[in-house]
Amino acid sequence: MSGISTHVLDLSQGRPATGVAVRLERRDGDGWTELSRSVTDADGRVRSAPSTGEGLRVGSYRLCFETGAYFRETGTNCFHPYIVVAFEVLDSAQDYHVPLLISPYSYSTYRGS
Repeated sequence: MSGISTHVLDLSQGRPATGVAVRLERRDGDGWTELSRSVTDADGRVRSAPSTGEGLRVGSYRLCFETGAYFRETGTNCFHPYIVVAFEVLDSAQDYHVPLLISPYSYSTYRGS
């Protein structure tokens, strides 16, 4: 079964961002449906979602990262307390890896492999 994974790296510390809360949502009509809640592991990863058992469907998804709480835990102020990365799943048979690179005042993302 295909899925969505992410990897959060803290560029200001030069290491994985451990303990970042991540929510996966899918667009349904005019709103969003939560599919899963996770926390990044010691390697900064959430290895597979959704965990709903229905599998991945073609459509719009978003990963919502609670970066403010992560940076507060490290004693650092930040500009983006929440980061939302929206993307399209065009082929439900593929895996989608969405890395997030963070620092206290910027972020970057891309489609990984």
